[in-house]
Amino acid sequence: MNLSPEMVREQRFKVKISGYDKNEVITFLMDIAEDMDALMEENRLLKGEIESVQRRQKDLEDLFLSVKQFSDERMKRADLEARNLLAEAEKKASEIHLAAERKLREAEQKTQEMLTQATQKAREIVKESELAKTDLDRGISELRDRKATLFSELHAILESYQGWIRDQRHVD
Repeated sequence: MNLSPEMVREQRFKVKISGYDKNEVITFLMDIAEDMDALMEENRLLKGEIESVQRRQKDLEDLFLSVKQFSDERMKRADLEARNLLAEAEKKASEIHLAAERKLREAEQKTQEMLTQATQKAREIVKESELAKTDLDRGISELRDRKATLFSELHAILESYQGWIRDQRHVD
């Protein structure tokens, strides 16, 4: 049986000769009813607070779930963005590496071409130098021969003049 403060207030007992003081019983019942009213009011307020706390708890749980979902989405986006950046960086690094290898091959090829040209030019210079030396040696040899010939001719002319001068001395 659920007692209410009104039930307590309206409760009446039969009077007996050796019974309780009626006014005391009524006063006691009124005090109990007031205490019950206060307890029921407190109980109602506490239930309201509990409901409010439960609503706030549900709101916080909803907020927590929203924040968690938002955080999870941000983490997924950040992870995806990081993967995309990494893939892009790897792609650029690969492109740079390929370009560097290509430039290195071109430089090696150009160096080889320059070395081949330099070697060929050096051979040509050596060959031209050898030809020039041969020409100079031949020219020197011809000059020596010419000098010897000239000395011989000069010697012959001098002897001829000396003979003429001797002959001229005897003629006078």
